[in-house]
Formats: sequence, C-alpha cells, structure tokens
Amino acid sequence: MLALLLTLTMVAAACGSDDDGSAAEEPATTAAPATTAAPATTAAPAQEEVGTVADHLGDGSLGEVRVGPGEEIQIRSLNAISGDVAFLGIPNQRGVELAIADYGQIGGHDVTIGTGLDDLCSADGGAAAAQTIVADEDVVGVIGTSCSGAAAAASPLVSEAGMVMISGSNTSPSLTSDLAGTAGENYYPGYYRTAHNDLYQGAAAAGFAIEVLGVTTAAAIHDGDPYTQGLAQAFADAFEGHGGTITTFTAVNKGDTDMVPVLTEVAAG
Repeated sequence: MLALLLTLTMVAAACGSDDDGSAAEEPATTAAPATTAAPATTAAPAQEEVGTVADHLGDGSLGEVRVGPGEEIQIRSLNAISGDVAFLGIPNQRGVELAIADYGQIGGHDVTIGTGLDDLCSADGGAAAAQTIVADEDVVGVIGTSCSGAAAAASPLVSEAGMVMISGSNTSPSLTSDLAGTAGENYYPGYYRTAHNDLYQGAAAAGFAIEVLGVTTAAAIHDGDPYTQGLAQAFADAFEGHGGTITTFTAVNKGDTDMVPVLTEVAAG
C-alpha cells in the first residue's frame, strides 16, 4: 500500500518544470498535475549516463502528465500473480487495489489499475508485461515488480517511456544504488522502491554469522538471479569486511535438483 500511496502522491504533486524555470502553460481544461509520463519523443538517459540516483530525484526529466475533465488516472500493477512467487505478488496487487479504494480520487479524477499484469518473477515476464504497459500512452506509472529479475528487464522500458515504477518488494542493490549513492548497473530514472536494499540485509546476516554464531569462514551460493546474486555478494562483502573469509562464491542453475556438484566445490574450498 505504501508503494501505491507514493505513486499517488507523485501524480498529485507537480514537480516537473521546464529547464528555464518558467511555469508550464495550463490547458483550458482542468488538469491533474503529475510527474510521471513524458512525451513519446522524450527518452530517459542511457544507463551509463545516469551517475548517481540523487541526480534524478524530482528534476522533471521524466516529463509530466495532463488529465482532462472526466478522465481517469491510469496506473498498472505488475507483480508475480502466478507461479511459485504468487504468495508475494497477489498480496502486492491486492494492496494496490486497497490503496486506490482507500485514497480515493486525485484532483477529482478516479484512479484505476486496469487488469493486473504478471511479471512471472522473471526477466522475460517483466519485459513482456512492460512492453504491454508502455504501449498504452494513457498509463502514467507502475506498481511492481515483485521480483528483482523482472524489474531489471522492465525498468529500462518503463523509464524510456517516461513513466515511474515503484516496487514494494525488489531488494537487489543493482536496481538503485550502493551505500554511497552510486547508481547500480540496473538503475534507470523513474525507478523507486519502498523495500530495503540487500546491502543492509547482507550486512545484517554477516554480522550475525560472525558476532553471534562465531563463524569465521563461509560459502555463498546464488542462482544467477539479480536478487540472489546481489544478496550473496552483499553478504560476502560484509562478511569479509568483518574479518571473515569467503571460501567459495559460486552459483547453481535455476531448477537444479542435484546439489552434489556445488557442495563438492564448497567442501573443496
């Protein structure tokens, strides 16, 4: 719900402006100021040009949205509503629906999410759903995704369309920044989250392992997904920062059932 309320607040607050500081010309019709979608000709900066996350907070680079009298404010829910992670994605979508009902209108305009889309908790699912969303010029923002891997694929498409995407459960550091605020490899302007950054979770796990469990060596295993890889790396970095030793840092393939090879590698380390 917090993620949606943040989106609704962003739609309600007009923080986009021209570079020269002049006020945008008001249309003859009643407008609901927003800060999310840009004209089709406006593209978000390439990822390598991003710099730091703070460079794009409220700078207006994503453009603005104007909603005419009687028109709805269109947002979309993009979460894992099928498969093994539906236990997370379905409540996420229900939270969006509840928040819309609780928050009510913005500037006299109803807010709608249309039909919820499924990110399938995968890069392919995130990209496919994002393409559907950005094809609709009336959409101003997205609540989702559930999974970091889906977000890494959806975020550049949503950003290029000038929309905002806010996740309540993505935690991969690559989607936002490191602790110094330097943008991650999968960060794009317009992406936000209300969930924690795995750098904090990894540090907490490492501190517990050393200070409470008293271990000095550890192995870290992930499955190549941005979420698991980011968390494993965050743990490994923090563990070594506490003076511990990472004996093995390796990966398995999603769907593997035979763990003997990776366990043999860990034992050898």
